[in-house]
Amino acid sequence: MHPVLSRTSSVDDLLTGLAATAARNGRKLRLLDAWEPVTDLAQLPPAVFARELAAHLPAVSSPAQAIRSRLVWQCALRADPGAPQPSDARFAQVARRILAATGIARPDDPHACRWVVIRTDEHEARIIAPLARADGTLAETTRDRALALAVCQLDEHTERHSRAGAALTMPTPRSALVASPPAARTSTVPVAARPLTR
Repeated sequence: MHPVLSRTSSVDDLLTGLAATAARNGRKLRLLDAWEPVTDLAQLPPAVFARELAAHLPAVSSPAQAIRSRLVWQCALRADPGAPQPSDARFAQVARRILAATGIARPDDPHACRWVVIRTDEHEARIIAPLARADGTLAETTRDRALALAVCQLDEHTERHSRAGAALTMPTPRSALVASPPAARTSTVPVAARPLTR
């Protein structure tokens, strides 16, 4: 899984664009996780949903000022198309860890930024977080790229070890046991185990 970070100026425009792209590809956006219960947010009309997500953003005097500020942070989490499709739970877990590592939304921070995790297709999810905090300050994101990458690398390492462990503990098929000839017993000299091939 690899993070691709960017900034934009409008939550509404960003969500509209993602929905249009998904529709062109015959898909629908799915809300995986958020700063408050997903079941409540999923019932909101799109415009109200966008307004709630952006509620703490400061007012701007002109579209040009909004474009210059670019206070809407997003991170696309992209998995290798050749790898197994990540589960919703895995995307949500990685997203929460990135939000905590970057300081955008730590679990113990009552003034954390609002955020959502949206699945855009089989191998991608988006974290969207306006960087305005509930206390009126802005989140500091100086090292966000490095921190997000570290979280994703740790997730990939854990996932590879998990898959390797599962493969090693899989039981031998009964057909293989039946078909295997008995081991030769012509020597009592120990033979070194042959390394497993993968």
